[in-house]
Amino acid sequence: MKKPKIQSAFALFLLICLSLQLSAQSAVNNYAALRGVVTEKGSHSQAVEFATVQILPQGALTTTNSNGEFSFERLSPGNVSVRIQFLGMETIDTTLVLVAGKVTREFFYMNYSSFRLNEVSVVAQESKAGQATASNISRQAMDHLQVTSVSDLLQLLPGGQIANPDLSIAKSFNIRNISGSVNKEGTAGTEMNSLGTAIYVDGSPLSNNANLQTLSPSISGSGASVSGGSSPNSGLDLRMLSTDNIESVEVIRGIPSVEYGDLTSGAVIIRSKAGKEPLNIRFKTDPRIYQMSAGKGFSLGEKAGNLNVSGDYAYSVSQPTESYKYYQRATAKVLYSNVFKNLSTNTSLDFSLGKDTREKNPDDMRNQLASGAQDMGLRLNTNGTINVNKGWLNNIKYTLSGNYTDKHSYKEELLGNAFSAYSMSRTDGASLSNRPGQKVYDINGIELTNIPDSEGSYYATYLPNEYFSKYDIYGKEVNLFAKVNATFSKRIGNISNRIVVGADYKIDGNIGDGKVYDLANPPFRSGDANSSPRPRKYSDIPFVSQLGVYIEENFNWQIGEREFNFQAGARYDNIEGKSIVSPRINISFDIIPSKLAIRGGYGINAKAPTLLYLYPENAYFDFVHFNNLNSSSVPAAEQLLLGSTKVYNTENKDLRIASNEKSEIGLDFKWNKMRFSATVFNENLKNGYDMASQFKLVNYKEYEIGIANPGSIPTLKEKASNNIFISYSTPTNTGRSHNRGVEFDFDLGRFDAIRTSFVLNGAYIRSTNWDETYTYSTQKNLNQLERNIGVYAAGNTKEERERLSTTLRVTHNIPSIGFVITLTTQVNLLYKEWDNIGNDSMFVSYISRTDGQMHTFDPAMKNDPEFSYLFKSNDPRRFIGESWFPTVLFNLHLTKEIGKMLRASFFANNMFQSKPLYEKKRSPGSFVVINDKTPLFFGFELAVTIK
Repeated sequence: MKKPKIQSAFALFLLICLSLQLSAQSAVNNYAALRGVVTEKGSHSQAVEFATVQILPQGALTTTNSNGEFSFERLSPGNVSVRIQFLGMETIDTTLVLVAGKVTREFFYMNYSSFRLNEVSVVAQESKAGQATASNISRQAMDHLQVTSVSDLLQLLPGGQIANPDLSIAKSFNIRNISGSVNKEGTAGTEMNSLGTAIYVDGSPLSNNANLQTLSPSISGSGASVSGGSSPNSGLDLRMLSTDNIESVEVIRGIPSVEYGDLTSGAVIIRSKAGKEPLNIRFKTDPRIYQMSAGKGFSLGEKAGNLNVSGDYAYSVSQPTESYKYYQRATAKVLYSNVFKNLSTNTSLDFSLGKDTREKNPDDMRNQLASGAQDMGLRLNTNGTINVNKGWLNNIKYTLSGNYTDKHSYKEELLGNAFSAYSMSRTDGASLSNRPGQKVYDINGIELTNIPDSEGSYYATYLPNEYFSKYDIYGKEVNLFAKVNATFSKRIGNISNRIVVGADYKIDGNIGDGKVYDLANPPFRSGDANSSPRPRKYSDIPFVSQLGVYIEENFNWQIGEREFNFQAGARYDNIEGKSIVSPRINISFDIIPSKLAIRGGYGINAKAPTLLYLYPENAYFDFVHFNNLNSSSVPAAEQLLLGSTKVYNTENKDLRIASNEKSEIGLDFKWNKMRFSATVFNENLKNGYDMASQFKLVNYKEYEIGIANPGSIPTLKEKASNNIFISYSTPTNTGRSHNRGVEFDFDLGRFDAIRTSFVLNGAYIRSTNWDETYTYSTQKNLNQLERNIGVYAAGNTKEERERLSTTLRVTHNIPSIGFVITLTTQVNLLYKEWDNIGNDSMFVSYISRTDGQMHTFDPAMKNDPEFSYLFKSNDPRRFIGESWFPTVLFNLHLTKEIGKMLRASFFANNMFQSKPLYEKKRSPGSFVVINDKTPLFFGFELAVTIK
């Protein structure tokens, strides 16, 4: 923590000194004014009302009136960037020179976004120098790609892998990380990466912090979800985010502004449609998904504002031959926008319903498995900008949001081979018999049972080999968020300053009934043979609050024709008494004016622990000390089971905040219409959240009949006493991840002679994920209960992944007929995966079976019978890595506008059905199918616009 604190103090010191220096200078009261009119191109008399106009670097913001007019009366003179945006129209981005004491008047003409324009935007656009490294994705790009959810946008990022649309499993966002291998799902590093990717919609974050839809994390060591939906230990399920009401998406891959907190990997900034627009109806189908959506924006009057209404429905099956497994999504959004003098405001209400269902397979009479997961949410959000424009103060922005999500997961099945001990008790040290309230004694008259007063109706039993079990998990997540910041700006000569000061506060909690099931028919145990699940009421868990405050300086210096940009800020976060300071810096400088710029950045991002890690559930273990229930020769009145329960608190009070140290350096080159950029990055995640094993030594006693009591339960006597280990999982900060590589994006522009543009992007990424905790050897000592536990060095195995991928998109368009076709070629030039294994043949310590404590292990004791059984023969092939030869995917996207109302689109992924076989180096003779998760796939979409 010392290094981040020093960096933060240094950044704050620079900010304070700079602010004092500027404020000490004599004020220059000569301002410049800008007045403009925004109209539709081709129809100069048609005003564009409610268009957003932003002036940079000052950060001044306003909207046009009913005549398309806007004005800024107190702007700093010099070069300024003007950005004008309106729903359904192409963004205007231009530069003006303002003169002190004078009024600059300009006319701006906006085009409707259409595939009939000379240039169309169907790829992600990289951010400008001086800003966080990011990809900006337009509405037009989403339409051409025919996306079903936000997760489909990943393939547009440098190094993003093309995947077929799929709503059958939960999807999350990973940034600068290799998620899993060619035919495997992600790893623990992937889960932490997605957990640390913040999703912002209209200024407020969506939260997965209160998600507890998992069964037994303290035993299984996993936070995997039950029957679908997002996992508590990973990011949001992006299937719930329909793209039909989205105007644009920005994916921040680099160092974000200090405005954005509770993240480690990056941020996805979603801007919803707001304002008047024609009725749009969209139908889409492919072999897995059927989808339809509709949306329209209404003008409520000159001063009454606009109302935008949209909704969608999607149905998806995982496989056409398995129609009993399907996913359904329904969303609706109402967004009101208006301008009240100096206040621009948006208020929205969102409804979402996502439902995973697995009905009983008619052919599966043995297991009779059925499961499901439903998420139903309501979200209210309001945000606005108050334009002050007095002195240094430009504006004040605010955001308020509240989210309520009702979640229900369930699973039912006929269990087999389910023999296990089970007690209904939740009290540590309780000892129950198979009859409620029945006391059991030994031959010395000492009571062996220990029945808590509140558990007189509970009993212990030995579950049958086969029984029908069903359990439900009811979660009701509540997320509240408030944010306010003020923007100050001043220009003195060729230097512009913009300072942002703000704070945000968020609350996450869960008021659901939690895990519910019939105590007589509990879920199947997981993990340790003595472990048992218990119900848990989530509403008993405290809410978690987070407070963040931040300050940021944006410094712009015009040095002749060159430009120097410096963004430096610091953020302080406090989460339940745990705090962290996060400094962040982005710098850029023009080496060759308007052609070549160098940029770099450094920053620390921090992600708070979620409810899963802050308030983990207890671990329960049930032990059978005597049991004759399964003996048919024993009369029912004499049958007895004696069981005890041990309960362990798995909370880790020393849990720290996860942080990711990010640094990068890049070059941007422009030549005419061509644009080239490359970024070298290095990211080091520390204190990532994980579940680590804990071992406890238990003295286990067995009893036998001491005195038989005909017609009644027997009196017992001790038969044997042994020490045995049990294990459970507790939250830790042992997750580590190191991602480094190079991203590149080469846009050759449009060659008008052939009406074709070429864009090549890609990335080389190397991901190293590991757990900085001990690993254990628990080989049994033949059939004996007593055994030691071998302990290997912490972080002994690191999972390595390496990939170099490129994606070439060739887009040809014929504006006169509204025709656009994109041919995409993705080549994975390199893919490797291997494990970097330390010394896994010799322990560094052992946990003793006699005292349960960890002791240093002397290698000379390897052949001692006390330890020799712990050593296992390791497969020498474990050091062999796998590497795949270059693989290629060819995809096609086609869009055609038909008249003024219709738009038809078609796509085909892996259209040449490239699925080569690769022989595994670790297992010669066995093969893996490359591109198996991306087979030949196609889809069709029809969109109708009614003006």
